[in-house]
Amino acid sequence: MSNILEIKNLSLKIGVQDILHDISVALPEKGIVSVLGANGVGKTSLMRCISGIYHATGGEICLEGQDISQLRSHEIVDRGICQSPEGRQIFSNMSVLENLVIGGGPLGRQELDHVLALFPVLRERLKQQAGSMSGGEQQMLCIGRSLMRKPKVLLLDEPSLGLAPRLVGFICELVTKIREEGYSVLLVEQNVKAALRISDRAYVIEHGKIVIEGDAQELANDPRVAEAYLGGHVHEDS
Repeated sequence: MSNILEIKNLSLKIGVQDILHDISVALPEKGIVSVLGANGVGKTSLMRCISGIYHATGGEICLEGQDISQLRSHEIVDRGICQSPEGRQIFSNMSVLENLVIGGGPLGRQELDHVLALFPVLRERLKQQAGSMSGGEQQMLCIGRSLMRKPKVLLLDEPSLGLAPRLVGFICELVTKIREEGYSVLLVEQNVKAALRISDRAYVIEHGKIVIEGDAQELANDPRVAEAYLGGHVHEDS
């Protein structure tokens, strides 16, 4: 399977601080790849480089073989990469429908119907103020808003953050469903166990560097990952 997105030897320096060091990540077409690690290790900075918020100081970010590392955010969106950011960042005082319209630019009925088919609860809440919904529903709205542009690559930054365990499982099921719809997903997560369950491949970042990478199931059974992120217990499928 060919890679739709490739990050090659990416480095990021902000001021005098080195944030990312020689990062290389590959996302296969219609795959789910996770970037894992504790808070503050550089995961979100990587996402911001991919989406054009930060410009890398070294390396390449290639979408379908074309380097996009120096493009502006709106140009990257136009090329087919959309991000669902950490913390959801919805427009709380606007309705669900208004949030979706903003995400998609000029409203396309086909795109809206597609998103509402993926997230039926949003159809029931179209006129509801977005800020009055539960955390899980807001996360669905944030992801749905990103899908309004029918991106080639969806960037998900900490989608399980702040959610109850049962909702984490539900969000993971949604991510799997999104992949089945033909999207390619790059997932950043602190919840290592949940991410490994749904990913094809994973990368672990520490101090801005990739320290472990491989097949997701291999990482789930890697003693180093278990010790650092899974409470010392090697993951077993239920």
